[in-house]
Amino acid sequence: MTEILEPENCFCQLASGSKGNALYVKGGETAVLFDCGLSGRELERRMAERDLDPTTLSAVVVSHEHTDHVGGAGVICRRFGIPLYITEATRTGSTKKLGKTKAMDIQAMECGKRFSVGSLEIHPFSISHDAADTSGFRVTASSGAVLGIATDLGIAGHLVKEHLSGCHALVLESNHDPELLYANPNYPWPLKQRVRSRVGHLSNEEAATLLDAIDRSRLSHLVLAHLSEENNTPDLALAAAYGVLNGSNTSITVAKQNLPTPVLSF
Repeated sequence: MTEILEPENCFCQLASGSKGNALYVKGGETAVLFDCGLSGRELERRMAERDLDPTTLSAVVVSHEHTDHVGGAGVICRRFGIPLYITEATRTGSTKKLGKTKAMDIQAMECGKRFSVGSLEIHPFSISHDAADTSGFRVTASSGAVLGIATDLGIAGHLVKEHLSGCHALVLESNHDPELLYANPNYPWPLKQRVRSRVGHLSNEEAATLLDAIDRSRLSHLVLAHLSEENNTPDLALAAAYGVLNGSNTSITVAKQNLPTPVLSF
């Protein structure tokens, strides 16, 4: 049987949405997990679906303290003996969710300051969300390939555009359709306001506007992430993105809550 080899630089959105998020990124010989809102068992199951080996992980990097991003991070770090990279404010807000932190190797991360995990250079940057210190990430492999990650943000200012420009691949929030959100009888008005606020989530149209504002000359893959299961549909998210990317060589994948994406190269 012919062995299936991962690309040198690749990523896989293992889960995306309000019930749990996890993103596998590999550059050269280094594999890192960005966020883990899944149980340890579920994370391993999903990685196995894509022939990814959790024992090769070098670290977990957390974007913010909401349970759907940090809930399983402590379990994974302890299980595989790998460090957790987290800002001090996010750590403070995650203590109970992380579990036995004394048994973990916790590394301080600071937005605006690059750090390296093996062959990956990671540059966290501040984004606008209703958490203590939410981070987006610009990840550069030793080959020079760049992946941008921004999945929980209410607005996309100059800093976000700067860090997402010139990437070879992007994981970008396309959370909701405003009309579906406002018509949703299950969402009380304060929650609708929170989603649409400057510290909430990007709509499909806002994600498309952000795409239109950045340098996409090297962009080969776009993953639309954190879609609301109640206030969005893949077709609506894709239509907004295609409105900007139509005619380009960029492929678009919609990340799902219950199914990993294919393993994509960058």
